[in-house]
Amino acid sequence: MKIQVGVGSKDEFFYFLDEGADEFYGGINDIPNHLYGGKNLSSIDDILELTEIAHRKDKKFFFVANEVRGDAFEKTFNTVKYLVKNGIDGVIIRDIALLNKLYEENIKSYYILSSLALCFNPDCLGFYSKLGIKRIAIPEHIKYEEAYHIIKNKYNIDTEMFLTPREYCVVLNGFCYLKEVSENCICRFGFDYENSKFFMPRFSLHEQFENFYEMYKAGVRIFKLGRHPGKYGHLYAKFVFKEIYSLKLLLEEKPSKKEFMEKSISIHFKFGELLNQWRKRKLKEQ
Repeated sequence: MKIQVGVGSKDEFFYFLDEGADEFYGGINDIPNHLYGGKNLSSIDDILELTEIAHRKDKKFFFVANEVRGDAFEKTFNTVKYLVKNGIDGVIIRDIALLNKLYEENIKSYYILSSLALCFNPDCLGFYSKLGIKRIAIPEHIKYEEAYHIIKNKYNIDTEMFLTPREYCVVLNGFCYLKEVSENCICRFGFDYENSKFFMPRFSLHEQFENFYEMYKAGVRIFKLGRHPGKYGHLYAKFVFKEIYSLKLLLEEKPSKKEFMEKSISIHFKFGELLNQWRKRKLKEQ
């Protein structure tokens, strides 16, 4: 099992490199790449510098170009072309037009289909395989029964997934405009309805860890930690990374499903309590 981490600064990169991350990805401000404004590295030169450092440690670095807009399309294409030529390990992409242009221009690299592409079934994956996709980030919204045939695909496409207990949006990522109403993910806090609250359906904690275990057993070997926007996003990511790393060590012990469920939920609550203590300290400092 490997852990991929999104980084928004050199400091974050070096922290996670020392902590045992296996893969990294990052973007730059000139290229749209994060739905909620995650932090970016300063320049293309930074991307290539960190790629070189990662290679010295036998690690990988990917460029992320998730949120392509029409006004940035040519610049995105030229940037990807330049980075591929200069040694980037691959590119995380959502946009079909960008993938098609790279395919037509024969710009070959290890292209990862973003979870924002919302590829939910093998037929959809077959479409993307023709455009050169080598790995897919499985959308967080599907259970392992639905993901099984994506993981066991006939196209020799690798798979990765987010740690859904922490990395989960109850609406379709990329198609949610609730952020325009509030800076917070208001769907998490519920909606007032008469004398009660309505919460959007989401996986239970048990279902989330069951997904994690079953997808690992089916063949997912890359678990990823996204970039977290906001003032303290980079600090929050450190807690989540330690949780993922603990789960990695647990899986390497080859536990039964029952053992994994018991221990993983215990790990989750342990880091959840540490996270709550940290949040309380930050509130007192404000």
